Amino acid sequence: MAGILYGIGVGPGDPEMLTLRAVRAIKEADVICLPKADKYECRAFQIALPAVPELKYKKTISFDFEMTRDEDALVKMHAEFYEKYRQLIMDGYNLAFLTIGDPTVYSTFGYIMKLAKKDGIEVEIINGITSFCGSAAAAGILLSERDENIHIISGQGNLDEELKLSGTKIIMKSGRNVASIKERLLEKEQADKISVYAVVDCGMETEQIFNGAIMIPDDSKYMMTIIIKDKV
Repeated sequence: MAGILYGIGVGPGDPEMLTLRAVRAIKEADVICLPKADKYECRAFQIALPAVPELKYKKTISFDFEMTRDEDALVKMHAEFYEKYRQLIMDGYNLAFLTIGDPTVYSTFGYIMKLAKKDGIEVEIINGITSFCGSAAAAGILLSERDENIHIISGQGNLDEELKLSGTKIIMKSGRNVASIKERLLEKEQADKISVYAVVDCGMETEQIFNGAIMIPDDSKYMMTIIIKDKV
């Protein structure tokens, strides 16, 4: 009998934010899958380890999921990695793929899940607290009230148009665009149209909270979430 592929969200950074269901699934899994070749450099592993100490002794399969915009390279890489997962699943092992935040939001697990479903493999997603929910709590703000909309923005598109959307805007993947994003936010903030918050390394010892666009670091921060609130 084939095993099951689990996508497990470990939350944004604080081990105490893992759900009970996530902890149980990690404990019961036969093999732990990590999106980083060195497990001790993998953030998802580092987050989960204090909550599940036995994770240190679990069998792991780890690969470096490269960040690239080359679609052909991505397809090839995911297919190669998935084939190794598939062999274990078909041999009857239950695999737990750990991911920061939640598996349903900008997660590497999504690529693997699609391939597994095509093969008829059973897939189960175990939600984790998202970085934007964790960041809002860290900043002490609400993401929405009453009929206010929430928009998740990748930070790689047409920001000028996206900032016209009504309600709260959340930028999750600012990357190399952070300087230009900051510049646009400053203009709107100085016009007293928005309030801006940013959180780096939410829930970790290195967590930083910035109130105001001017405070956002100009350099790229992989684990930065920017929250933009419209002023009434």
